[in-house]
Amino acid sequence: MKITSGGFEAVYYGRVFAYGMNPIEIVLSEENDPLTFVFCIERDPERDEFTTDIRLVRYNEVRIACVNFPRGKPTGNQDMIHLGVLHNRKLSLRYEVTINSDATSWALTFTFFSGEGVAQQ
Repeated sequence: MKITSGGFEAVYYGRVFAYGMNPIEIVLSEENDPLTFVFCIERDPERDEFTTDIRLVRYNEVRIACVNFPRGKPTGNQDMIHLGVLHNRKLSLRYEVTINSDATSWALTFTFFSGEGVAQQ
């Protein structure tokens, strides 16, 4: 099966229900050097708006914190998030988070897209 949208190929996708409000870890390419994405929910009472905080934790681990996301309605990124390179192709992400209205659990819907190849050096 091959799924494409806007010239990008969907290579990893799914929907995951978190246990409680615990983070969700997604590992791409479990070969020699796996690439890990950790999605989590955070509250920051100092901020009024909701935002996504993307941080490189290690050279092969990215933390994606959904800060102050609203409860009860799906919320995600409007534009493709370009993450880097996987298997010599550009890797991008679209996602949507739904936090239950009582904030006791949440769900993540995600699609990792692979774009055009990159030159090897």
